[in-house]
Amino acid sequence: MSAQGSMKQNYPESIVEIRDVVFSRDEKPIFDGLNIAIPRGKITAVMGPSGTGKTTLLRLITGQLTPEKGHISVDGQDVATMGREQLFAMRRRMGMLFQNGALLTDLDVFENVAFPLREHTNLPEKLIRHIVLTKLH
Repeated sequence: MSAQGSMKQNYPESIVEIRDVVFSRDEKPIFDGLNIAIPRGKITAVMGPSGTGKTTLLRLITGQLTPEKGHISVDGQDVATMGREQLFAMRRRMGMLFQNGALLTDLDVFENVAFPLREHTNLPEKLIRHIVLTKLH
């Protein structure tokens, strides 16, 4: 084995693996045997008409919903077996952008930019203000 080969990390090719997932709402099937592999290091778009399960898929991936059957793993970890703290840690590593701007409509632009800084850091408010104004500039 070359020195370069021995330095290579052994990560799975897919960051998200969805295998044979079955999920229904009010006895209406949403997914029946869904299989998806989302590649690591790529931007992936989930697209389709309204009511086809896009948001449901994201909620399954983030552990907000649990499939009736099948398996979902994120970064090699089974989402169904994660505890609350593990789920929160996993979600902090994710980014999702929903259509129509993805802003919290009851907050102004400054507050929308400040929100994740307040939620995921312990930065002082003065520094948050500086960061937000820098980003908005």
